[in-house]
Amino acid sequence: MLQYARILRLKEEGFSLRSIASSTGNSRQKVTEIIDRAEKKGLKGPLEEEMTDKWIEEFLFPEKSLT
Repeated sequence: MLQYARILRLKEEGFSLRSIASSTGNSRQKVTEIIDRAEKKGLKGPLEEEMTDKWIEEFLFPEKSLT
């Protein structure tokens, strides 16, 4: 599973997309997609403890949980 919370936390801390991608082992395109979806859905930091990677994935990509 992707490290959604870490990606969003690093973005909130001001890291560049390249740095976030390198740090999490994801492509810049994937990191950008996650950050864009979070912004469109109003998901901003700091994240609550209950907002696990699974919760964030289901919130940002509800179509994945339908399969």
